[in-house]
Amino acid sequence: MKKLIVLSIVLCTANLTLVFGQSLETGIRFYEEGNYERALRVFEEIDDPEAILFAGKSHYALNNFLKAKQYLSRIRESSDKLILDEANYTAALADFQLKNFSAALDALYQLNESSPSATVSREAYSFYNSLIDYLTLEQRHNAFNATKYNEVRFDLIEAAMGKIDWASANVLFNKYKNSVVDVDTSAYRSLSTLLKDSVAYAQRYMPGRYAKAPKGIAYNIGVALPSFEVDAPQYEISQHLYFGIQLAVENFNSENTDYKAFISYRDTKMDPSKAAEIMNDLVWNHGADVVIGPLFSEMAQEMSTLAERYEIPMLTPLANSDQINLDLNYTFQLNPTFAVQGRKIARYAIQNLGFDTLAVIAEKGSLGEPSAHAFLDEARKLDAQVVRYYVEELASQGYDITEYVQYFDPEVDTVFNYNIDAVYAPFTGNIAETLINNLLTSLEAMESNMTVLGSEEWETEDLNSRRLPESNIYFTKTFERNTGNTSISDFESAFRLRFDVTPNRFAYIGYDAANVVLETLKKIQNPAYLKEGFKQLKDYKGLIMNVNFDGTHINQNVKVKQLKKLKRVE
Repeated sequence: MKKLIVLSIVLCTANLTLVFGQSLETGIRFYEEGNYERALRVFEEIDDPEAILFAGKSHYALNNFLKAKQYLSRIRESSDKLILDEANYTAALADFQLKNFSAALDALYQLNESSPSATVSREAYSFYNSLIDYLTLEQRHNAFNATKYNEVRFDLIEAAMGKIDWASANVLFNKYKNSVVDVDTSAYRSLSTLLKDSVAYAQRYMPGRYAKAPKGIAYNIGVALPSFEVDAPQYEISQHLYFGIQLAVENFNSENTDYKAFISYRDTKMDPSKAAEIMNDLVWNHGADVVIGPLFSEMAQEMSTLAERYEIPMLTPLANSDQINLDLNYTFQLNPTFAVQGRKIARYAIQNLGFDTLAVIAEKGSLGEPSAHAFLDEARKLDAQVVRYYVEELASQGYDITEYVQYFDPEVDTVFNYNIDAVYAPFTGNIAETLINNLLTSLEAMESNMTVLGSEEWETEDLNSRRLPESNIYFTKTFERNTGNTSISDFESAFRLRFDVTPNRFAYIGYDAANVVLETLKKIQNPAYLKEGFKQLKDYKGLIMNVNFDGTHINQNVKVKQLKKLKRVE
């Protein structure tokens, strides 16, 4: 009987071992297939160092970096050394993604020094050197003060060489020299000799380059857009914007193996009171490196305050209020503001068309008012004359502008007798059509050939119905498909295939906005440089917009189009 009992115990133990082995093997298979959620459900049921390791690795793959570290920390020193080293290496990767750079460097340094696994040691060495090179000056400073190892401190200083000027390099070197006791190494002596000669330093290094990011870096892109009911008129605006962003990110990930981008979406609900909650959520729960959105200017103004506080760039695709960017460093507007449009068309009128005598008429309190002010300032800078400047409350006069326009006629203005070359009329909003009609009717009555300069609302005016045979109309336009861009047909095909719908103009805007972010990240590598990268962005040619921040926070690229009469077929 005792033999039977013993045999039963042995069989049960063997069966449990077999089931355990099969379960672990199943989890690993799910992990290797990229099915991390299913893998986790298996690993979390097994109390074994290897299962715990893979649970941590699965959380890491799902961007749950803090949970990954908690699982990996359960693997004790008494565990198998190879499993422990793999856990410490994965934890170092998680610390890197969490921007705990000193902790990551210390762990990688230890692994390189002590791991018996040639694979782990080699990977740790490679990642350590990439990370040392990657850091910004501020990140380098923080890691220098936090690391446990003098060797890491020296490597941080040495890797800064060439990224900073010679005088600053000496400052950092002296900091290291005054921070440690034993500094007499061959590497130290070599660097000390180099820094005594500013010419040798300049010849050896090429300042201004961006360091390549360590392989596997994940860029987190927050997207803040309102959602609407399917039957709402704004539904396709947000939907296609998001689809365009999504397609750009998917293309980026398919084209790059060393780094990936991930989207975290939040619904702004068109409620500015939710701005703080949304921004805090994107930063705290999603680790956003940059935010695309929101849609409208009022919400953008509220969110920009938090973007400034967290020093996380926010790129607004449509919001074009001139109030958003006042005293802000981290908010960037892709849609040129009305002031930018006013300056652009003033330069065009004076430099391209050769005009020097101008007039302005706009509605006070409208979005055209900042355009009018900017036009006036730019014209004066370029030594042109704005001889008539009317920014008035036109609503109180029933939008009748005859009393202002009459003074554009030199026969009426007998005192000054100005021959005005062009009038700038940045009419906007629901009343734009009425004001455009009133201005053109007044010019017809005067039999004037004066050129009209306007806002985008002028694009739909029908000149064929007007008795203005010699008049030209020019207007600013911010979004227009670049027909010369050969990527448009590829985008349209990919969009229809992916989302089963034809892209509208907002899909193009979303796609371009995301690519501005992704191409800048690809150039600067470290998200800490994004603000600088955006400001330096010039001559980006997208599907529907060209972008040139030109050292500012507002896209300066505005097209000026001419409205032409259609030729009549006799």
